Amino acid sequence: MSILSIENMNVRFKTPDGMVQAVSDLSYSVNKGETLGIVGESGSGKSQSVFALMGLTADNGIVTGQANFHGDNLLSMSKKQLNHIRAERIGMIFQDPMTSLNPFMKIGKQLAEVLMIHKGMSRHDAQTEAIAMLDAVRIPSAATRMGQYPHEMSGGMRQRVMIAMALLCKPELLIADEPTTALDVTVQAQILALLRELQAEFNTAILLITHDMGVVAEMCDRVLVMYGGRKMEESDTESIFDAPAHPYTQGLLKAIPSITEDMDRLPTIPGNPPSALLNNKGCPFKERCSQYQTQCSSVMPAFKSITASQGLACHVNPSNVVTPIVRSA
Repeated sequence: MSILSIENMNVRFKTPDGMVQAVSDLSYSVNKGETLGIVGESGSGKSQSVFALMGLTADNGIVTGQANFHGDNLLSMSKKQLNHIRAERIGMIFQDPMTSLNPFMKIGKQLAEVLMIHKGMSRHDAQTEAIAMLDAVRIPSAATRMGQYPHEMSGGMRQRVMIAMALLCKPELLIADEPTTALDVTVQAQILALLRELQAEFNTAILLITHDMGVVAEMCDRVLVMYGGRKMEESDTESIFDAPAHPYTQGLLKAIPSITEDMDRLPTIPGNPPSALLNNKGCPFKERCSQYQTQCSSVMPAFKSITASQGLACHVNPSNVVTPIVRSA
């Protein structure tokens, strides 16, 4: 059952150089209890798409389309209405916990405020619940940690605090924006395992924003690939790794280091991402694509289904571009 449905979302920004199109005609859905990964290189529109549905777009931003959460359009809600949904029904883990946590407030106060504002708890009850959640995210000596400031904790501990804060109100949907980017591989594995355990316990849907295909392979049920603000491919995770249909998806997967092959250099996608100014025409990947056709310069390909669980936006016949890739992530 879908709890979030995005339909034709567009995110634009007014700038001195003109209108910048960060997200174009984006559509997808998230089902209860599943993990949907949104992947793509920096600048592909991943984070801006989730900031938009959370009402966190910058003042010069213009958002259109639909973002239906249980049938209610988040994009048309007032800030007051969104405040009743954010944290309480939709939680978010931001990319950098050091800048997301208030450096001048103790951890305990920051956690307790969430419950006092959204659940109307007393300070004592809120602190008790906050300690229990810190225990749940495997933070040792939770009661002692409540009295610490963010800078007194390691990066992994701060990330656990962010997860605890996002889960305090037991939201139905958890948005995780690059939750493991600044962590070493050992702590990253612990954080991912923790997210899976908490998801199983609370049946929470997770929208995972990442550029790490290894994280996708470990965490996600379905994958949406973005480039230039658009959806290039969407599929179940197994199909993305075993039979990627879009040339961009293939390029991303070929750049993953292999533990079985001896490689002098990793393959790369030549060229640079396109400008986000509105005068772009055709497919945004056209200048970097190995399967380029003349029509790619003038016509943006429509998103089409190629199997029951896989679809892509490409003019090339999928049978000509599919290259099976052994999962090595």
